[in-house]
Amino acid sequence: MDLNNVTVEMRPRSEWEAVDFGARLIRRDAAAIYKIWFAITIPMLLLAALGIAYGPYPGLASLLYWWFEPLADGPILRVISRRLFGENADVRATLRATPFLTLRNYIFLLPPYRFHMARSTAMPITQLEGLRGAQRRNRAKVLNIKIANHGMGVTVAYQHLVLALYLGIYLIVFALIPTPYQHSIGEAWLELPLGDGERTVMLLSLAIFYVAQTALQPWFVGAGFGLYINCRTQLEAWDIEVAFRRMVQRRSGSLAATAVALLAVLPLAFTSGPTLAQEDDPGFSGYWNEQETHTALNAALQNEALSTTRTNEVWRRINDGPDDDDVSSESASWFADFMRGIGKFLSVLVEFSLWIFVAILIGLVYITRRYWLPYVGFSLPQRAARRRVILSSGEVKAESLPADIPTEVARLWRDNKKRDALSLLYRGSVFAAVANHGVRLPASATEGLCLEAVQQQTDSGRAGFFARIVNAWILCAYGFRNPGDDEVLSLCAGWQQTFGAPQ
Repeated sequence: MDLNNVTVEMRPRSEWEAVDFGARLIRRDAAAIYKIWFAITIPMLLLAALGIAYGPYPGLASLLYWWFEPLADGPILRVISRRLFGENADVRATLRATPFLTLRNYIFLLPPYRFHMARSTAMPITQLEGLRGAQRRNRAKVLNIKIANHGMGVTVAYQHLVLALYLGIYLIVFALIPTPYQHSIGEAWLELPLGDGERTVMLLSLAIFYVAQTALQPWFVGAGFGLYINCRTQLEAWDIEVAFRRMVQRRSGSLAATAVALLAVLPLAFTSGPTLAQEDDPGFSGYWNEQETHTALNAALQNEALSTTRTNEVWRRINDGPDDDDVSSESASWFADFMRGIGKFLSVLVEFSLWIFVAILIGLVYITRRYWLPYVGFSLPQRAARRRVILSSGEVKAESLPADIPTEVARLWRDNKKRDALSLLYRGSVFAAVANHGVRLPASATEGLCLEAVQQQTDSGRAGFFARIVNAWILCAYGFRNPGDDEVLSLCAGWQQTFGAPQ
């Protein structure tokens, strides 16, 4: 960084003024920054969209797109930092440098730094200063004393603005829907953010999130960089250094002009004519004369940064009298060793307690995986089918049903065991509806309650097919009349396609 080529006024600013300063840097080079932004993020967006549309875990594709957001922050930071110090910020060169910047900022792609609440102010330390390990942490501690809280404030504001813009797009589209259709199309549109994980809904949500992110993320990076530059200006007195450098440049320019004038007049000294008296020039007695020095010092002393004071209070123990003569140095040393041992024991106890807590937490996460894994796009194997259903006519167990119910029903019907055939068909259908399709029945459910439950909890096609089975069973069991052969064989033919295997 060459402070001689700085392209803005370097002066101490308040923290929120520094945020605005960073946003102005983004606005100055917005065209180049957004070219870089689209060149990096559009391929990421397309990969995420393909993962959502065709991948086995669409939720994981959305999560990975969000996780790799910081890839675009480094190139944006490179542009505004180079332009600040008068260097070239070519778009192609920045894109070629993107892999190098990714490697330099790799810690922000790994936990826990991926969740850094002040990433916009922490990334310049890694990228611009090139620090690693303990040096980076020590440097961050120094800067965080002044800007950590404001960096977190910028992050929180950015996240809220993205969420507001994301939901605002839904509301704007809802407002554009004609009034007669707002109760139908409009309500369906507003329910899309709360959808049940359909791929089309996830693609739409990703597109809207990308629009909100595109509108705000470059400015988020610029705000953090403004805080970082302002902090360094205050800590390292960049404004004073720049002022002195410019004073030197101005003074050097005046000396060069005077030297040129002397070279022009010097030949006249060797020509005939009256001799001119040589006069002393007080301006050359020193690099600066006394008046200029006092003016510069007074201007520096009047700076607001030098007039800021801070009082620190430190509490110390005061010994009012001599130590107790009864306590020898050996006993004091023994007591110190004893307390040190207790401290080590407590530290080990606390450490083991924390590990036990982490183990319990991991266990709870594993036990409750069936509740939260579907929300991130992972599908779980279905639980084993319920092994029994209690009806008013008795209990139906999986072990009491044949593996191929339709074939067994057709065989019993041809053997003239028609009541047994229809009973098996009814019981097998109820068990398949409960085990395979999640129908919930009350205890000791009758035929009417079973039919009502299937109609309310399944689709119309399955409900209609089950109604035919119930009617055939009721006609035989309570009406003492058998349905036609064609009806029973038709039910056997369509049973497997409608209910599937019961076990």
